[in-house]
Amino acid sequence: MEDYEIVSWDQSYQMTFYLFEKITEDRFFPDIIVGIARGGWIPARLLADFYGNRRTANIKIEFYDDNSRATENPIITQKISEGVEGKVILIVDDVADSGKSLVAAIEHIKEMGAKEIRTATLYYKEHSIIKPDYYINETESWIVYPWEYGEYIAFQYKTNKDKMSSKDIRKKLKDIGIPPPLVDAYFSLVLSNGNLNEMNRNEQ
Repeated sequence: MEDYEIVSWDQSYQMTFYLFEKITEDRFFPDIIVGIARGGWIPARLLADFYGNRRTANIKIEFYDDNSRATENPIITQKISEGVEGKVILIVDDVADSGKSLVAAIEHIKEMGAKEIRTATLYYKEHSIIKPDYYINETESWIVYPWEYGEYIAFQYKTNKDKMSSKDIRKKLKDIGIPPPLVDAYFSLVLSNGNLNEMNRNEQ
């Protein structure tokens, strides 16, 4: 069975605060905090709160082309949303997994004339092509953040619906550590749009 790490909202908040402590202990005070969409948005927003820094920006990086085909290298689908010339920048993402998104963001922001760039993530995986300047935990597990719960439930349903009953999919999700009330509510409310009859047939 694949190794999962299910992160709660409280854990996410605490880890981001610890990240803030680590960065400020290093005396690093960015002019602009940039979140990589979508995973980096929430930790970037929290770091901005902790810093008391209202200057945030985002950059959207995806591994899919215009035809929704997976690509090996990241594609910047939304350039940096703030002028960064001559500025000190902190790029934030939730995890350095392949590391390719971080590298793409660094290269793009360098091209925009940033004075200094550092990176921060909550998790770092050893196989990443880049090690963030700041991170909290190192893991090789499949991380599921609370802001991804719905997406992950939908992914498991789509992946397993032809080989597992919805009851067994729900059990798997709960066993992994997704909060049971959320699993039940998601199946009852969200996936009911066009899928409820099919799921009911699978459970019978």
